[in-house]
Amino acid sequence: MKKTFRYIILRLPAMLLLSCILFACANIGNPNGGPYDEDPPRFIGSKPAANQLNFKGKKIEIFFDEYITIDNPSENVIITPPQKQSPSIQAVGKKAMVELRDTLKENTTYTIDFTSSIVDNNEKNALDNFSFAFSTGDVLDTLRISGTLISAEDLEPVQKVLVGIHNDLSDTAFTKTPLLRTSKTDERGRFVIHNVSPGSYHAFALEDKNRNYSYDKNNDESLAFLDSIVVPTFERAMVPDTIWKDTITVDTVLMVEKTLFYPNDLILWYFKDSIVPKQRMFRPERSKEHIFTLKFNAPMDTFPKPVPLNFEPTDSLWYVTQKGEDPESFAVNYWILDSMIYKMDTLQVGVAYWRNNDTVPDLMELQTDTLNLVYREVQGKKKDARSKRPVRIRRTEASDSIPAEPERPPVVPLQVGISPSGPIHPYDIIAVAFNEPVMDVRKEYFVMEIGADSLWEAVDFEFEEDSIRAMTYLIKRPFKYNENYRLTIDSAALCGVYGHCNNFISTGMTVKGEKEYGHLIVSIHGLPFVGDSGQVTPAFMELLGNGGEVVRKAIVKNGSVSFVDMPAEKYYARITLDTNGNGRWDAGNYEERRQPERVVYFMRQFEIRQNWKIEEAWDISDSVPGEKPGELIKNKPKEETKRNRNYKDESKPRKSNSSSMNVSGLRL
Repeated sequence: MKKTFRYIILRLPAMLLLSCILFACANIGNPNGGPYDEDPPRFIGSKPAANQLNFKGKKIEIFFDEYITIDNPSENVIITPPQKQSPSIQAVGKKAMVELRDTLKENTTYTIDFTSSIVDNNEKNALDNFSFAFSTGDVLDTLRISGTLISAEDLEPVQKVLVGIHNDLSDTAFTKTPLLRTSKTDERGRFVIHNVSPGSYHAFALEDKNRNYSYDKNNDESLAFLDSIVVPTFERAMVPDTIWKDTITVDTVLMVEKTLFYPNDLILWYFKDSIVPKQRMFRPERSKEHIFTLKFNAPMDTFPKPVPLNFEPTDSLWYVTQKGEDPESFAVNYWILDSMIYKMDTLQVGVAYWRNNDTVPDLMELQTDTLNLVYREVQGKKKDARSKRPVRIRRTEASDSIPAEPERPPVVPLQVGISPSGPIHPYDIIAVAFNEPVMDVRKEYFVMEIGADSLWEAVDFEFEEDSIRAMTYLIKRPFKYNENYRLTIDSAALCGVYGHCNNFISTGMTVKGEKEYGHLIVSIHGLPFVGDSGQVTPAFMELLGNGGEVVRKAIVKNGSVSFVDMPAEKYYARITLDTNGNGRWDAGNYEERRQPERVVYFMRQFEIRQNWKIEEAWDISDSVPGEKPGELIKNKPKEETKRNRNYKDESKPRKSNSSSMNVSGLRL
């Protein structure tokens, strides 16, 4: 017994040590990998050497100090001069490999502009604006042209769009000859065209849909062009260079000598040309069993009339047409009236419409298509929740068998929406919307009354169909503060094309009081003159909400603009120089060398308060071209978030309810 006890006592320390070891195995600490790598890959060499002269090869290897990947090289890597055959671009370990497939031009500087596509393999840190150059001759061109591409309509920076130059200064070069040297805009809309030779140039931006590096007006491409000629130059200058202790603390500011390239502040105004695009039909849709939609890229004088091919309608008016719900598209909905027809899974119809000839774009020809309109109900969803199915188009010869005028659609209860209701503003317009076409909508079906002392008296109003929103009608009247109204529609006064009629409707409205509003008056200065006429350029001003949506619009008259009865809010504002006086922003036209209409943003918010009148002055000549309040910019670069890693916490042991695994995959 004593020997046994002594045996246990002597081995107790060893048992305790073993327990500690086992405990440590069961509580594995996270290995601390150290600080995150926040530096992008670093260029360390290449074959051929950077800026190599008289290079005759086609393979280029560029070496970095860490493993890399190339983000979407076909889109993000730009080779100048433009290549007819796509080069091979790939990342292999710590190097980028480029193989050119075109025959190299003699005495030419080539640039491989990687933009920001080179990133390290682990943390995805991007090497911004990296480019590599070599020359096939004795001279390497080194000048640069840089600037910003901005959407002319709303001053948004335009990202990932081709920008280029021509040394052919004729007006037709942009439409007939590929751009001489190119680059692409970054996430801030900035661009840099590298390795430019001395000379004079025109600058362009292009939505190059067919990748031919030239503008095709019939391909519906957006563009930008500079009116003035660009002459690149450079100078050596002393400029400040900041050394940072960290991302927010300045260590030292030194003056260093650098080469500065000009111009470096070009602004190109990007727009969709105002020419009428080549007419064509997009893929049709049958999103619901009783509706199919035809979409076009340009407005049409008349709607196409579908001809039944695999069914026989009992009524010549087997459908009704009605414009599409999207005001930005040129679409027409066809509501099928006969349930025996719309219950079919596939409807085959012939459609004839006028389109531009492929060879002679200005020549219109009658195109006849055979459409297979397929509809399938999605399993597990309600009957009205339908999926969009592909529609097959088969071209046939033009036919004279165009049906009679269309009219009528399917089965859905008629619903009537009236907005706004309840509290309304003096400037409001009442909208009455239906969920299906109504064949007979008349002003006399609506009764508007004004109430005073519990008595109601009918009043007159204007009534018209909404030119923008489908199946919507507008009721207009000059409302006054504190007035009470009600709008009444008798039951069964309105019936949809499927025979569904409305229930009795009575909606009350109360106009808000005068003290609930503020007023804004802005005097506008710096408007340019129209040529030598001495007349100021027409303009209109828009107040914008915090999301950039248009809240109110007013014409500038006699150098001033007024916004009365404004709800107490904060508003942004912009002015459009409406050169043709049509009350809307207009794009430019390259054939006419006409730039888009200029837009200017007010860089501060207007704060309107209840029962206050605010007067402001705005000199638009002081505005920086292309400047827009940062809060309204939507095309912002990705957030550069600094990683914050607590290495001490990461190295602490973590508890685990499961067994651990070693590198061999065995459970411990």
